[in-house]
Amino acid sequence: MNNKKPLIIDFDPGLDDAVCFFMIAGSNLYNILGVCPVSGNKGLEITEKNALKLCELIGREDIPVLRGAKKGILKGRRTSGNVHGDSGFGRNVELPEPQKHVEKQYAWDFLYECALKYEGELEVLAVGPLTNIGIAFLKYPDLGKYIKRIVIMGGGFAGGNWTSAAEFNIWADPDAARIVFESGVPMAMMGLDICYKAIIDKEDLSRLDNGGKISKVAADLMRDRVLGPPEMPDEIKKNRLGGILCDAVAACYMIDPSVIETEYVEVRVETKGTLTEGKTYALRPFTENELYHPNTYAGVEIDRKAFANIMIQTIANLD
Repeated sequence: MNNKKPLIIDFDPGLDDAVCFFMIAGSNLYNILGVCPVSGNKGLEITEKNALKLCELIGREDIPVLRGAKKGILKGRRTSGNVHGDSGFGRNVELPEPQKHVEKQYAWDFLYECALKYEGELEVLAVGPLTNIGIAFLKYPDLGKYIKRIVIMGGGFAGGNWTSAAEFNIWADPDAARIVFESGVPMAMMGLDICYKAIIDKEDLSRLDNGGKISKVAADLMRDRVLGPPEMPDEIKKNRLGGILCDAVAACYMIDPSVIETEYVEVRVETKGTLTEGKTYALRPFTENELYHPNTYAGVEIDRKAFANIMIQTIANLD
């Protein structure tokens, strides 16, 4: 594994988190040092268990699952309710209870330990609320010197999906998000602006259905997103273009960044606004502000077909 790039995945699985995990594991590009669940899509008691289940499903019991944060740094526990179903994996997937256990070590301590060990080569993929990473920066002020880059799924400049202003992952812990964006570590952000363009359609779903064990699980995870949930009227379903899996976009960027066009901007996070809490703002070179300091490569365009192919091919590698 020495030729693979060291990576920590921080997530809140979550059906799209699961697909993201499959893609990274199937890419064979990264040495997954550990996965760090966090409270987000569901509470930590569910996201931890789901992380264990996913590792076992793909035969990677060797990947440690670390202890994560149960609530945000200042805002408390915020979850997305039943958006991902009771289990977090929707209504079509039920995985066996895990035999594997969560490690005693906390995610933030593990992150710092790995950052030091790999001497600035460690990368972090964060597709949930950024609480674990925010805590790491608070506890270890020198951490930023030892991380190569952080790629997140979160935010959006045009609007939100949880409130009219905020995307869920940022809204769930805006204070942690602000800490991470202001850390000085090179950042890449796949926000709603690009995720809404990364549609998975019925043809893509069919290709997964015709694959092996993990491909079929992935298809079941995303089935309702692509075809529409059971309660959706048939007349709407038949005109549906497909569905989106936001976290998979961040995985795609890590696997083949040429598929995604980015712009280099300064991202700021609103932590106190009554109506805009959790909103991400982009300052651009023409902003009339001498304090403008670009810190993030934000996704703006994606080759949809290439993205779908990468998703399907990397997952097939696990079959």
